[in-house]
Amino acid sequence: MKRASQSNEHRKKRTKQYHCSKERTAGGGGGNFQVQANMSGIMVTCTRSKESRAQKEVIDLFEEYARKLHPDNNDSKDKEEDNDDEEEELDLEAQVAKELAELKQPAKDNKRTLFANIPTNMDCVLFIKARPPVEPVQFVHKILTDLKEDKKQRTRYTSRFLPVENTCHANLNAIEKMAEPIFESKFKNNSKSFAIICRIRNCTKLDRMEVVQKLASVVGEGHRVDLENPDLAIIVEICQNICMMSVVEDFNELKKYNIESILGLNDGGPPKPKNKPKPKQEEE
Repeated sequence: MKRASQSNEHRKKRTKQYHCSKERTAGGGGGNFQVQANMSGIMVTCTRSKESRAQKEVIDLFEEYARKLHPDNNDSKDKEEDNDDEEEELDLEAQVAKELAELKQPAKDNKRTLFANIPTNMDCVLFIKARPPVEPVQFVHKILTDLKEDKKQRTRYTSRFLPVENTCHANLNAIEKMAEPIFESKFKNNSKSFAIICRIRNCTKLDRMEVVQKLASVVGEGHRVDLENPDLAIIVEICQNICMMSVVEDFNELKKYNIESILGLNDGGPPKPKNKPKPKQEEE
């Protein structure tokens, strides 16, 4: 009888398992971080467990803006539908490989595919690779500026767009080398104020302050730090073994590139009126 009891207890323990939702395929959910060095694109933060839905809505939005800003890269509707049918038949790994292969093709051979999701396998984090003629900094700035002006919500599961001008391996020497050409074009004219916004995720070999100090030295003299209202914000996102970087304008004005804050969705709004106390019933 004891043996049967132990078997039942063991069976109960084995049945208590938790499985990741399929929603997390695009971002979180195990596997390797597939962003590589020398990539440009947009890092997207989104609602936990809604990575797949966020991926779809942001790529739809990005393609819409790409058609407006770069009409020469538009393709026929029939070709889009044919490609969509093909992609539905591919599994995730094959689809990623297909998208990466398409991104390497010249623009004239493939007008449609300007964006590809690169799996991060991290909760709440997506990386959408972009290819020319899309320039991530200007592209994201245009989207967020439009959101600020028309206050029209275009996404449901997306929190923030962070443009990525380039990526490198997460070590100080590589970060310094990558920063030099990026900073040269942004800081060469006139004295400018700047802030360095550095975040490190799932990487223990780098210290945040060491990265900040190294980048400040690359900026050089003649410029000043201003954390409240900088002319330029240096965005550094280090995820596992990859560093992503860009230099952007209007960082504070555009609510740190937070979509929900731009739209006022993070505001508490006016306080709710307090319920008036019910009148006491007279005792009979």
